[in-house]
Amino acid sequence: MKKLLEIYSKGLYSSMDESLYEDVLSLFQSLDSKEHKEQMQSFFKNKTISKKDKLNFALDLFGHNQALQAFAKTLFNNNRFELIPDIFKHFVEFAQKKQDNIPVRVSISSPPTDEIKERVLEFVKQNFGSSTPIKYEVKKNILGGIILKYKDNEIDLSINNKYNELKIMLAT
Repeated sequence: MKKLLEIYSKGLYSSMDESLYEDVLSLFQSLDSKEHKEQMQSFFKNKTISKKDKLNFALDLFGHNQALQAFAKTLFNNNRFELIPDIFKHFVEFAQKKQDNIPVRVSISSPPTDEIKERVLEFVKQNFGSSTPIKYEVKKNILGGIILKYKDNEIDLSINNKYNELKIMLAT
């Protein structure tokens, strides 16, 4: 399925005017939440809803953007509406890589406070550039601290990591 998502993401990306990238990325990012994804998957997989109703929903979802309207019609013709929620995430990652605008992924145990956001923003500006986007991920398995990932680099300042380092030192 990943290959299919890649094909649709490439097709959409290449069919769009460059001036629309930011608007489409913003729309897709806003629709890529867990809640939206589950609702859309349920809607598009529901066999009691007609294809025409699914198309109309997709057209409303994509607004007046002609590239997205054509994309929705392509999914309609190929009977691939169930891919829409997964395409959002895949397209965002694909477009960011193409634009060399890969976000710093920040993993923390709870939603970040304003102070944490400011400190992370300052660190990212100093180390990766002021236009580098930041994406926060709340992960309940992190006891505390923070993990930053950017491209192939990781800075692990979590309590989990410190605990594991301590265990290794004590075992030797």
